[in-house]
Amino acid sequence: MKIKEKINKACNIATYYTKNFYEKLLNKIKFFINKDNFTKTKLILVAILSVVFATVCEYTIFRKFYPQFISKNRIMLVSIIYMFIGIHFVFKLKQMYEFIHNHRYKIACAFLLFVMVFKYSGSSIVNFHIYHGLIQPHHDNTRYHTLLGTARPIRTDEWATSTTYILSQGKSDKPFQYFSDVLRGTSTDMFSVANSPVLDILMLGRVFQIGFILFGNDVGLSFYWYIRLVAMLLGSYELCLILTKRNKKVSLCGMIVITFSAAVQWWYCMDTLIWGQIAIVLIDKFMNTDKKRNKYLCALGILISGLSYIFVFYPAWQLPFGYVFLAMLIWILIKNIKYGTYKFTKHDVAVILVTILCLILLLGRWYMLSKDTLLAEMNTDYPGERNEVGGGAQNLYSYFYNIFFTFEDFPNPCEFSSMLSLYPIPLILGLIYVIRNKKNLHFWIPMLTVGAFLTVWCVWGFPSWLAKLTKMSMATAGRATIPLGTVCIYLLIYLIGNFEKDDKLINKKLTYFLSIASIIYIIYKAQKTLIFAGAEGYLDKFKLLLGGEIFLCLIFGVYNINNNKIKDYTIYGLIAVALMTGLRVNPVIRTTDIFYTKPVAIKMQEIKEQNPEALWVVNDGGWYINDYAVANGIRTLNSTNVYPNIEMYQTILGDKSEEKRKIYNRYAHVNFEITDKESDVELLYADNVSIKLNYNDLEKLNIEYILSTVDLNKLNYDVEFEEIYNEDGMYIYKVTKGIK
Repeated sequence: MKIKEKINKACNIATYYTKNFYEKLLNKIKFFINKDNFTKTKLILVAILSVVFATVCEYTIFRKFYPQFISKNRIMLVSIIYMFIGIHFVFKLKQMYEFIHNHRYKIACAFLLFVMVFKYSGSSIVNFHIYHGLIQPHHDNTRYHTLLGTARPIRTDEWATSTTYILSQGKSDKPFQYFSDVLRGTSTDMFSVANSPVLDILMLGRVFQIGFILFGNDVGLSFYWYIRLVAMLLGSYELCLILTKRNKKVSLCGMIVITFSAAVQWWYCMDTLIWGQIAIVLIDKFMNTDKKRNKYLCALGILISGLSYIFVFYPAWQLPFGYVFLAMLIWILIKNIKYGTYKFTKHDVAVILVTILCLILLLGRWYMLSKDTLLAEMNTDYPGERNEVGGGAQNLYSYFYNIFFTFEDFPNPCEFSSMLSLYPIPLILGLIYVIRNKKNLHFWIPMLTVGAFLTVWCVWGFPSWLAKLTKMSMATAGRATIPLGTVCIYLLIYLIGNFEKDDKLINKKLTYFLSIASIIYIIYKAQKTLIFAGAEGYLDKFKLLLGGEIFLCLIFGVYNINNNKIKDYTIYGLIAVALMTGLRVNPVIRTTDIFYTKPVAIKMQEIKEQNPEALWVVNDGGWYINDYAVANGIRTLNSTNVYPNIEMYQTILGDKSEEKRKIYNRYAHVNFEITDKESDVELLYADNVSIKLNYNDLEKLNIEYILSTVDLNKLNYDVEFEEIYNEDGMYIYKVTKGIK
């Protein structure tokens, strides 16, 4: 018995000490995990674990998706992502996001400095290497590939045109001139239509491009790419703070939904939206500050915003967005004058008049420099003769399937991208709110009016006389859906941010039926649009089920925003869906080396140094390669014609030039094919012209060099071309006098 008692006693003692040990250990772990304790230690631990996890991912997961090379840059970027996730477990979320809010401009500047130092951008220019092996695919380099994400071949307006124009300005023999002879091989307005940086005071309206002038092409592209993202994020956030009366959580939601909507990311941070939002924010700030210094800074910002908005020079977005921001301006003025404390003073009137005068003077300078360009552009058959009447927009409900665009290919994700607007629900809810509560009419009336105006334009269209009267004839219905979707987001954010306990909306029991009816209607409308996209089978059963569940939850949450708990879940849901939609659209790459380190590019640069005024033509390579030469500062006759080179066509066509004017009088990508047949032109698409050029006409056009993807001497023409370069499918020929 004594032995048994001793054993039991020993067991009890052991159990006591073991239990006590684990309790102490558990308390220590809880004490360590507590977000107020050991902050520095945990930050170091998070940093170490982030680097370890990122390195493991690089050699396992990323190795499968990016087999070309092991990337230290990718390890660093993924480590930073993991660290950001990790610090959520170190700091209290409210304090952390309060810190981010208070230091948002410092954080933005630090981010810009980081991407500029490492020369990152989100451009898809690596397509010049990976897209069907366009330029010497066997000459490989780690900088010809993406670090993260996928290059988007569909975004040719970015990687194959606008980026090449911009880069050409720094590589031109006479850099950053207002008129350059690189594009089109003749004097071309680089500011107005080519949207490129120039050394002129008018760059006040192109501040995003100032990096190219200050830092060169590599760093300039990084700055240009990510300053627009920063401006979109901060501009959206500040505007949403005004909409929600400084509700930071709802404003964060609005910022992310606007910035990462499919339309914004696939078209990439539309300047019209950026500058319109910034202008509204600055006008509100101007009216709510008493410090003269702040008023002057606001006035300067408004001047820059106004210029930048005008210099976008794309009416299809400028006009409908203009109506949106006019409605917001009306609200801002009423809010601050009638319901606020603002009163016009002599000082403010003087500042406003000076700002308007500066704007007029700068626009006057722009008109004097570019009037011939503007006339040439307006007198083209495309897009100058555009006379839209609206109606039939196909992307109003495409937000339903936009969430899948980055995960599975779609025929044209740009044209069928939209804002994450939940259209038409915010418009309907806004109307219900106004009828039932009759509050905040100074906001709801102008915003619902512009929403209705754009809805009519997008869905049914206007009579021709009304389209011309409102100038909407210059905007397609498909483009106008983006401003309409933006209106819906503003309405939704305003409603969520301003809804009060006593406000009335929809009976909860009714919301179940409305949610189901709404998702059925949205799916029906979304599927109908896929027919026009040539993608009838895109929404398979899995996508329909997943998308239906996601949007059913969102719609139910929106209908029940009078419930605080549901409202919070709805905010988190909107953020998650927005990030799912837009975060992966654009890749991360480094440098612009793809334009300047390929062997053919090095050879072109050598020739250019010896003969900078030489005129080149690209043969049978597709217009992508034409503009590749432009990025190298090569005077390229058949690069994209941002407006028609009438003299070239007259030389080629002679007496037939006038009868074929409708074919070439347009913005066009110009494809040349040197042939032994008679020179002629053909319209392939609205913006694509093919020129068959008889080799005898090369000298007429004063062409000195030919960049070609085919061996011209194997075409059995009655002429021998002087080959001066031949490597990996790229040829350069020198045109000799008297080629006949």
